[in-house]
Amino acid sequence: MERDCCLIMSALVRPGVNVSELCKDGDKFLEAGELGRATSLYMSAFRTHAASTVSHMRNLKSGMGGVISTLEGWLDSHGENHPVPGFNKGLAAVFLSTLCPNNLSATIFKMESLLQSGVHGCEEIFARCTALLEGMQNPHPQDATRMVLEITRALACLLSETHSIKGLKLYLKAYQSNKSETVTLVKSRQAQHLTKIVMAFTDQILHIHPSLISDSECAVTTKENDKLDVEASSCSTIIEFLLAISPGNREVHELQAAYLFLTGRFMDSAEVYSALLHHGNCQKTSECSTDKSYQDPPERRARLLTSRAAACLSAGGRTAEACRDLGEAFEFHPATARIYFQKLFTDHGTARNHLRQQAERGLYGYRERVTIRPDLRSSEGVELLDPVITQLRTLCHLEPDGGGRELRVRLADCLLLRGEHKETLSICSQLAAAQGQQSYQNTVQVLCGYARLLSDDHKGALEDFQAVIEHNAPHPSSCVRALCGRGLLRMMGGLHYLTALDYVTASRLHPQETALTVRCLVPWNYRGLLFTVLLEQGRVMLEGTGEHESKSSSSEDSQQPQQGDQPQAPSKRKKHRSGTPAGVQSLAVLLMELQPGDDGSQILAADALYQLGRVEEAYRLLLSIGPSSPRAPILARLALLQLHRGFLYDTNQLLKKLIQCGDTSCLRPLLAVAQQKDRALLQAHCHSAAKRILEGTREESTIREAVAYLSIAIMASGGVAAESLLERARCYALLGQRKTAIFDFSAILKEHPKHVQALCGRGFTYLMLNQQKECTHDILAALQINTDIVTKDILSLKDKARKLVCDWLHQLCRTNLSDILLANAVPCHEEQLREAFTIGGALMKTDCRDPRWHLLYVDILLAKGEVKAAGAHLCQVFGQEPRDAVAQARVGVLEAWKQNYRSAARRLSKLTEKDLSSLGFLLALIPFNQRKCMAQAAAQEASSVSSGGQWDQALKLLTVAVQAVGNYRLQYLRQRAACLAHLGLHERAIADLDRVIQKHNGSDASCSDESQVWAEDLCRRGHSLVLCSREGAALEDFTRALELHRNQAIQCVEAGLGRLRLAECFLRGALQHYGEQQLSKAWTMIESGLVVDSDNTELRRLRAKVKREVASPCNVN
Repeated sequence: MERDCCLIMSALVRPGVNVSELCKDGDKFLEAGELGRATSLYMSAFRTHAASTVSHMRNLKSGMGGVISTLEGWLDSHGENHPVPGFNKGLAAVFLSTLCPNNLSATIFKMESLLQSGVHGCEEIFARCTALLEGMQNPHPQDATRMVLEITRALACLLSETHSIKGLKLYLKAYQSNKSETVTLVKSRQAQHLTKIVMAFTDQILHIHPSLISDSECAVTTKENDKLDVEASSCSTIIEFLLAISPGNREVHELQAAYLFLTGRFMDSAEVYSALLHHGNCQKTSECSTDKSYQDPPERRARLLTSRAAACLSAGGRTAEACRDLGEAFEFHPATARIYFQKLFTDHGTARNHLRQQAERGLYGYRERVTIRPDLRSSEGVELLDPVITQLRTLCHLEPDGGGRELRVRLADCLLLRGEHKETLSICSQLAAAQGQQSYQNTVQVLCGYARLLSDDHKGALEDFQAVIEHNAPHPSSCVRALCGRGLLRMMGGLHYLTALDYVTASRLHPQETALTVRCLVPWNYRGLLFTVLLEQGRVMLEGTGEHESKSSSSEDSQQPQQGDQPQAPSKRKKHRSGTPAGVQSLAVLLMELQPGDDGSQILAADALYQLGRVEEAYRLLLSIGPSSPRAPILARLALLQLHRGFLYDTNQLLKKLIQCGDTSCLRPLLAVAQQKDRALLQAHCHSAAKRILEGTREESTIREAVAYLSIAIMASGGVAAESLLERARCYALLGQRKTAIFDFSAILKEHPKHVQALCGRGFTYLMLNQQKECTHDILAALQINTDIVTKDILSLKDKARKLVCDWLHQLCRTNLSDILLANAVPCHEEQLREAFTIGGALMKTDCRDPRWHLLYVDILLAKGEVKAAGAHLCQVFGQEPRDAVAQARVGVLEAWKQNYRSAARRLSKLTEKDLSSLGFLLALIPFNQRKCMAQAAAQEASSVSSGGQWDQALKLLTVAVQAVGNYRLQYLRQRAACLAHLGLHERAIADLDRVIQKHNGSDASCSDESQVWAEDLCRRGHSLVLCSREGAALEDFTRALELHRNQAIQCVEAGLGRLRLAECFLRGALQHYGEQQLSKAWTMIESGLVVDSDNTELRRLRAKVKREVASPCNVN
C-alpha cells in the first residue's frame, strides 16, 4: 500500500503525465474501494489541470462522496493518517472546496491558515465561525467539528485586540463543555499560539489576584472593565486549563504554586515549588555548561526558594527546610530574596527567630560532631557549618544595616571555624574599626588573631592574643582561645615549655572550650605535633616537680618545726601554679579528651594524680587502660601503687609480669615522679627479691631474673645503690657480659672511688678480658685500700686466674721499680717504694712458696737501702749459699754494698747465662761509686782468668763490668770485643767496637795518641769484619786507619790478617770498583793496598791501567 502511494504521488511531479490517465487510474482504484489511492491520483490530476479534473469528478456516477470524505479526514487529521509524508494540505483544501464549495472542513482549514499567518482577518473569521455555529441544527456539545469551530472562534477573538477578553471566555466555555477534546484540539491545532493563549490567561489571573504577581516588572495592561467576569474559585479552572494545554510551562506551574499558597494550600504549594526547583536542578546538571538557555537565572531561583520557604513555614513542621531555602535564596540573589521575603512572610520577627534557632541548632550539631571525631587531625563535620553560615548571612541580609554587631561576630566565628580566614579577617577588621562600639571586643580580637595566624601574620596574631590575655576583664572563652593561639605560636617558635604553660592555664580555665579550640581552630597539620609537644612537656613538668620534691623533702622535714608558726598561704598558691601536678593533671585530662584511645595521656594523668596524693583514682585510671594484658608502663605504675598501698603480694605479681615483658626502661619516667619513700621501698623490695633468687640454684634464667630485679632496684635508687650495682655486676660477669659488668663496677667507683669490692670485681673482670694494664691498675688501687680483703679475693680465684694475676702484679712491680731506679739513685725514699712494698707483701701473702715474690721483696729492700734486712730475708728463704743463680746475684749485690767487689762480680757474672736481662736491674740496686769499683774488679778478674785461658769466664766478668758502667769506660768494651774475637764471636765483637768507635767520632783526630788508638780500634773492627765476610766495610775501616795513623795500622795488620791477605782484599775491592767504573774509589783502594804491600804486582798493574784511563781523553770500553 505504501509503495503504491509513493508511486501515485510520484506522478505529481513527473512531467508529461496525461490528466485523463491519472483520472482513469483513480477511477480504477475507486471502483476497487481504495479511496486513499484514488483520492491521491485525483489530487495529482487536479494539480496538473484543475478544470479537467473537476469536470471528470462531477461526471462520476458514484464515489464522489467517498473522495470528499477522504479529503475531509485528511484535513482534520493534523499530521495523523496522511497518505504520504509529502502530502500538501493546502492543495487538498482547495480541491475539496472546489468539489464542495461550502465544505466545513475546508473552511475551517482556511480560517486556521489565516490565523497562523497573522492577526489580519480575525474579525471576519470570528464572524464566520459564529455564523457556522449558529447555522448548526441541534448542536451537540461533544461534536468535534463544533469544538473546532469553538476554539477557532476563541483564537480569532483572542488575537483580535478588541475581543481578547471574550476569546478567553470562549476558551473557558469550550473547556468546561468538553475538557479533554478542547485540550487535544488546542494542543494539536493551535500549538503555534499556545504561548499567547497562556500569556493572556496569566495576565487575567494576575489582574484578578495582584498578589500573585511574581515579578515587579510584570504589569497588567488589561483595563478594569475588561476583567474576566469570573469568581475567584474559577482561577483554579483557568490554571487547570493552562496546565493541560502547556504542561511544561514553568511560568504556569509557578502561577499554580502561588495560587495554592494564596488559597492556603501550603503543602501543595511547597510540592509544586519543589518540583520546579528540582526540574531546574536537573536541567542545570544535564545541559552542557556552555548552554545557559535552560538554566534558571539567579533571580528566579531566589524567588522560587523564598516562595517555597514561605510555604514550608506556613505549613508548619518544616522549619528546617524553610530556613535552608531562605539561606539558599539569599545566596543566589539577595535583593530578590529580600523582596519576596517581605512580600510573603507576614511575621518577619518569627522568621528571623526560626533562622537564629536553626543556626544555633546547626552550630550545636557541629560541636557535637567535633567532640566525637575519631582522629584528632580529622576535619570531619566541618560541612555542617555551611547551612549555619548561610543562615547567619541571611539574618544579616534581613537586617536593615547589614546585621548587628553580635550577629556579625557570630558569622565571623563560624567562617573562621569553616576555614574562611580571609573573610573573617575582613569582618573583624570592620568590627574593630567601628567607633563607639566596645561589645564583644575580646571575641573580635581573638577571631582576628586566628585569622591573621592562618594568613601567616604571626606577629599580628600574637599582638591580638596578647591584648586579650592582658585585658583587665577578659571574656573567659575568648581568653581560653587566646591562650591556645599564643601557645600554638610559641610551639611554632620552638618554645615548647611555654606552649605547655599556656595550654595548662587554658585547660584549667575552661577544659571543654580548650578542647574545642584545639579541634576546630588549630590547623589540622599542627594538631598532632601540638599533642606530642603537650604530652612531652607535661611529662617534663611532672618530672621536674618530682625531682624538686625528692630533693627538698629532707630539708622541708628538717625545717618544719621552725616554720610551724608561719602561714601556709605560699604553699597553697604554689599548689595552684600551672607547672604543678594539678596543672599537669588538667593538661592530661585535656589530652585524654583530644585522643581518648591514647595511653600516654592516661599514664600522664595517673602520674599527676599520684603526685597529688590521689592514689586510689590513679589506680582505677590505670586499671581502665588498654586490653587485658597491660603494657609495661602500666604494670610498673600499678606495682608502685600497690607497694605504696602495702599490697606486697600484688606488687610481686606485677613485678614478675613487668620482668616477663622485658621492658624495665619504662620505670625511668615513673621513678622521676615517684616519692622518695616509695622509691626507697621499691629499691629494698627488689634488692631483697634478687638476693633470695641468687641464694638458690644459679642457672642462667634465675640469674637473669635477679638481674632484672637488681636493675629495678638500681633505677629506684637513682643509679647509686652500690650493693645492687655490685650484685648485678657479678651477675653480668657470670652471664659472660663482662663489659656490662665493668660498666656497673665503674658506676659504683664513680660515687665510691675506694670501694674495694668494686675495684676487685672490675679488676678480675678485666682479667677475664685479658686486659693486663686495667686489671693491675684496679687491683693495685684496692691493695692500697685494704690488702687483706684483696688478698682474700685473689685467693678465691681459680689457680690459673690467680697465677695470672700474680704474674701481672709482679710485672707491674718490677716495671715500676725499674722506672724508679732509672730516675732516682739508691737508696730511694720510702714514699717512692710504697706501691712496690704493697704489691710485694700481697704476693708473698698470696703464695709464700713462690721464690719470685721473695726475690722481688729483697729487691725492694735493696732499693730502699735496707741491706741487712734484705740479707736476712734472703738468707731466711734461700739459705746462706743459694744454689740458684738469681738468688746468688742478689748475694752479689749485697757483697757489692759490703765492698766485696771481686766476689760480687763473680756472683753477678753467673746471672749472664741464665737471665741477662735482670743483670741491669740488679746492678741499678748498687750505688754508682760502688758499681764502678765492682766493674774495675770484674775487668781485673777477667784479665786474670783470660791469661789462664778461661775466655768464657772472662767474657761473663767483662759483661758485668760493661753493664755496671755502660759507656763510661771504653776499655771494658775493647776488652770484651777482644775476648769475643778470641772466642770467634765476631758479630758481637763488632757491636762492641761500634760503640767504641762511635765515641771516637766526637774526639779530635789531630791528637797523635787519640789517632793511634782510633786507628787500632778500626783495624780490630776491620779484622772482625773480614772474618765475617764483610770485606767492603772492613776495607773502609782499614783505609780510614791508614789515613789516621799508618804505622799503628801496619802494626795491627801484621799482628792480625797480615800484609799479603789484606793486600789481596784491597785488590778485590779495587777490581770491583774498576768494573763498576768507579775509578776514584778504585784508585783509593789501590793506593791503600800498595801502602800495605808495595810489592804487589797486580795492584801496580791495575794502578797503571787506571792511571791510563784517567789520563785518556776518550774512554772506549
